[in-house]
This record gives sequence, C-alpha cells and structure tokens, in this order.
Amino acid sequence: MTLASKTDIPHPPRLLAAGAFLSAVLCACTGAAKPAPKTANPGAELTPIAAPITGSAVQIDTRPLGSIPTDGVTLPVLSPDGRHLAVQTGVAPDLATALARPGERAPLASRVALYRIDPRGIVRLGESDGGLILGRNADARGVLVESVRPDGARWIGRLEWNTLDIEWLVQDGNVNAFGAFGADGTIVFSSRRPTERVFDLVVRKDGSSRRLPGDGTRSYVFPCMSADGSRVFAFSLRDGVLELASADTTSDEALKQSLVRSFVTDRGSDELALFMCSAQGVRDGVDGKDWILYHRSAGSLARWNATDGLRVVPGGVLALARIDEAREAVLSGGSVRVRGPAKLAGSEQAGTPTTEPGTIVTEQLGVPRALGQIENAPAILLVSPESAGARLSIVRLPK
Repeated sequence: MTLASKTDIPHPPRLLAAGAFLSAVLCACTGAAKPAPKTANPGAELTPIAAPITGSAVQIDTRPLGSIPTDGVTLPVLSPDGRHLAVQTGVAPDLATALARPGERAPLASRVALYRIDPRGIVRLGESDGGLILGRNADARGVLVESVRPDGARWIGRLEWNTLDIEWLVQDGNVNAFGAFGADGTIVFSSRRPTERVFDLVVRKDGSSRRLPGDGTRSYVFPCMSADGSRVFAFSLRDGVLELASADTTSDEALKQSLVRSFVTDRGSDELALFMCSAQGVRDGVDGKDWILYHRSAGSLARWNATDGLRVVPGGVLALARIDEAREAVLSGGSVRVRGPAKLAGSEQAGTPTTEPGTIVTEQLGVPRALGQIENAPAILLVSPESAGARLSIVRLPK
C-alpha cells in the first residue's frame, strides 16, 4: 500500500482487483476464516509516544502512538468507547472471501491482532491464529470475526479483547456474513445457503430472529443498525440494481411492510456496496437515524435515512468523525480538518452557505475516528496507512 499525493485523490478508496479497498488513504474489507486463536500476550508492552506537539494557533495536542502492522488493505476496527483496536494482519482475504461469494475459502495466512489504546501509547494484547477474518465492528467485550468452515458454512463470532477467546454468536450450516452489532446487543447479518448466491437479511436479539428474505432474487448485504436502534440499514442488490434499504425490525411482518428502498445505480455490485460503506465502517457510519456512506457521483460522503432521503456532505469529505455537537473532524482535500457541522444538500438547510473549510489538524492523509475525552479534552484517533501497516496518532482538541 502506498500513499498518493494530495493531487492524486479525486475520491476515497478504490476497489482493487484482489478485493482490496484502497485509494490514497482508505482501505477496508471483511471476510472469513477458521478459529483457534492464540492465548493473549502475557507480556503486553506499552509502546512509548513522542512528546506532545502543540500548534501555535489552535493549541492542538498531537501525540504519535507509533505504527502497527496490518494486511495493507483493511482499516482498523475501533471499540465503541475508543479504548480497543483490532486489525487484520498477514495476507488479506481474497475478493470472493471478502464478499462471501461462492468459492470463498478460509484465509489461513490472515490473522486478527488486538490492541489497547492508552494516552501514553498503544498496548498489544495478542493475535489470533491464521484463518480468522476481521468483522465490521465491535462492542465492549470484543470484536466481530468470521470463519469459513470446512463444510462450506460461515460462522460469526466475537473475539474478546482481554482473553482472545471466541464466542460463536451465529453458527449453523448457512453462510453468515457481514455481521454488525447494534447498540442494544442486537446483531444483524446476511445469510444464505451454501448452494445459493443471494443473501437474506437477519436481525437477532435475545435468541429471537427476524428475517427479511431475498426470495432467491434479491440480496441484502452489509447491514447495520441505526445509532438510535429504530431501523436496520442494508444494501439491496438485484440484477445489477443497487439500492439503499431501511426497515423497522420489530417483527418479520414489520421488516417487510416498512421496507423503504432508494435507488443508487443500475450498474451496481457487491463490490460497489463495499466501496460505499468501508470508509466510515459501522461505528462511524451511523449517526442518529442517518446512515453515512460514500457517494461516488457526489465525490463526498452523504447521509441517508428513509424519511429525509440522501443529503450530500459538502466539501469532498472522504471520512468523518463527530467530535461533539459543535464540531466534526473530516478528511478533505488531502488534509484532516476540524469544522462545525456541515449544511447538508437536500436538507432544510439547503441553499444556505456551507461551513468554513475548518482548521487544519494535519496536512497528512489520515482517517479520523472519534475517541471521546482524553485527559479532559475531546480527542480523535488518526489512522494513516503506510506501506506495511498504519500509523496512529491521538489528537486532543480545545474544549
């Protein structure tokens, strides 16, 4: 993986032939594999950080955490509280595995490494054995992983932060993929029989499952719950027509009757769906009732929900992290900036001026992720891809 110059970045990550999701900065894929993780590293070490760097104009405190190895393709997955981090290492899963297509295989050269984020540095907790594929998000206990089984099925599990034990959450004879947690413990995922090609949408909570069937023709992929828990989002794909879909999860009937779909393109694919949702991921890709996705035609992120429709985030934003109610960190124009919330095209604010470009945090490329409070100041994590991994920094901002 290499970093391009600022002039080389017309849009976010571009899917490569091998299933890598990459442009100058962003990269993200998921896939599956087999279990048997190693035990947690008993001698976990704290990587020291450099002295804080304070900007003269805006008093921004930047603390380099150092670099971590990755598979060169996948963005790290951050826990909801910002205290833990999971990365895919080794050889990235191939495209068929990343997209859970027929012909997928266990990526035996792929592993998942876990870290704890500390204001003083980053602590390596351990690494799984080969075969596990990093999932799409995490909770306080661990990160989601997926495993291609010898019989052709695919399981979804949780790799625990502290022990590296795996709790298998979805294990049956089906191909279960693209799992994501909701804030209330709900897990949503796509599911198909090994002999089929299209996925149903499944919502599971407290041992009870609701299903939105694709009826053998429509595939629902890369689902997630809205941050307020009121709706499930997913991509709908049928005969090349890609749509954004949203539904109430109360029951099977509610899923069907409340389903709303919004047209994206008639030249769609599962690769394009991955392209659209990878930059933000699940944790930073939902905000209130909105789903935040990259919109290729607009050349920027966009917010979507079934009520308000699609609203483009102005400024050619490739990635976004909410800092607080008054500010957001954005990757735009080859720089990471802090600015006020943008006026959204297509919203009731349309026609009013957009917010200012914002204060530059760094002119280097980096994906911002919200961390909450670090030493009584709002902070973000910057993830900057390098040739053999990712460089991490904590940026503390004025209150």
